[in-house]
Amino acid sequence: MGSPTDEFFASLEERGPELLPTRARGTIRFDLVEDGRVGHWFVAINRGNVLVSHEKRAADCVVSTEKRLFDEFATGAAHLITAYNRNDVSVQGNLPLLLVFRRTFPSPPGTRDPRERVRARLGGRTGPGRLRTRSPARMERQETQQ
Repeated sequence: MGSPTDEFFASLEERGPELLPTRARGTIRFDLVEDGRVGHWFVAINRGNVLVSHEKRAADCVVSTEKRLFDEFATGAAHLITAYNRNDVSVQGNLPLLLVFRRTFPSPPGTRDPRERVRARLGGRTGPGRLRTRSPARMERQETQQ
């Protein structure tokens, strides 16, 4: 098995369409430094579909960082924007595209989406407006009646 970065990019073409909005379009090149060498990952996003390669091409957004830090992004152990604010990540070009792309990174280990808990309490019934119409007090009353 490869590094977390290799696994992240290997699965990105499959995961991208479910994580990225269909309006997303653009290219991002990740320049990852390891042992004085720079490895390149080129990501093309078109209407939510993703293509990944190792090409060093011009891109709408170029992200430069250490590979070990990107390994942490790929596992959810570090957050891209926090690293950017600490100047551990350099971004040139289309920052809004990168902000959309960050949806592809996993959540930190041990966390889960709070919506999952609500869906579980509702038995998976979460159609439009469903989450807004049932207050926690009403849900609790219905649970005690059952």
